[in-house]
Amino acid sequence: MKETYPSTAGILSNKLKSPLTPVAFTALKAIQTVKVYPKGSEFFMEGQSPEGIYVLYAGRVELSIADNQGRKMILGLARPGEILGLSAVLSGNYHEETAAAAVPSQTGFVKRRDFLRFLGDHPEAAFWVVQLLSERVTTTFEQLSCIRRAPSREIRQ
Repeated sequence: MKETYPSTAGILSNKLKSPLTPVAFTALKAIQTVKVYPKGSEFFMEGQSPEGIYVLYAGRVELSIADNQGRKMILGLARPGEILGLSAVLSGNYHEETAAAAVPSQTGFVKRRDFLRFLGDHPEAAFWVVQLLSERVTTTFEQLSCIRRAPSREIRQ
């Protein structure tokens, strides 16, 4: 069965819940490249330099890290409307996790330099970015709380 994908404009406006003005919204759409990734394709790997952000339009993306023995620990699944690679792009540091398509997935990719220029040209988008990063911090603390309570054998399964 061939999977079909909805219009990216509808997903971007409905799923991202962004406070972007129409001008900024149009500018963000204009600087992205839309691409479909087969199941298992990696967007980026833990420790890799960031190339840009990925706006997930369709599909699911598995987020994971490796423990100190190289075993994969799944952190969660990103769903349509989420932005991947944001903290690494903004900090200029390496990716903290690996992101791989759990199912065929469609994204909009925005190069790092283009996204940083977009933020400079549209400062109202900075508040949106702060909201996204704050949500990520909250989710991370919730995950750490669950890990702290779970026996180590359950975490690695």
